[in-house]
Amino acid sequence: MKRNILIVDDEEFICENLKYLLEGLGDEVFTALNGAEAFDIIERETIICVISDINMPVMDGIELIKKVRESGNNIPFVFFTAHGNNELMMETVKYGAFDFIDKPNFDGLEDIVKRGLKQGFNQLQNEVEQEKSTDVVVNEYQELLKLRGM
Repeated sequence: MKRNILIVDDEEFICENLKYLLEGLGDEVFTALNGAEAFDIIERETIICVISDINMPVMDGIELIKKVRESGNNIPFVFFTAHGNNELMMETVKYGAFDFIDKPNFDGLEDIVKRGLKQGFNQLQNEVEQEKSTDVVVNEYQELLKLRGM
């Protein structure tokens, strides 16, 4: 399983700097300039941890996490913002934000992302195991139906 990271910020400079900082932590680091781009990447790729700004054009970080959760995906989200206010932070908590960090001070970000990757990887692994066990039950049920001539 890949340990892919997604960085979402409307400032390309920040995306590139964070990508450089976090490259060694994951298999691949994707970047998006807004929540809509990020959601498309999440739909296409196996993303284990998202690092996202809150205030962005097109689709902000709160709309992104809400849409991701509505799609049934529980990837860890680490939010960072220069406009950190408690109201926005509490809004992200409602949707299961993993952690927060203030922009532009990214001290501790690597440790937070490592924890997020670990949690995201464990969640994905559990989902895969549940899917496999469901497949086994379905296959056994189908075999039982065949034996009964149904």
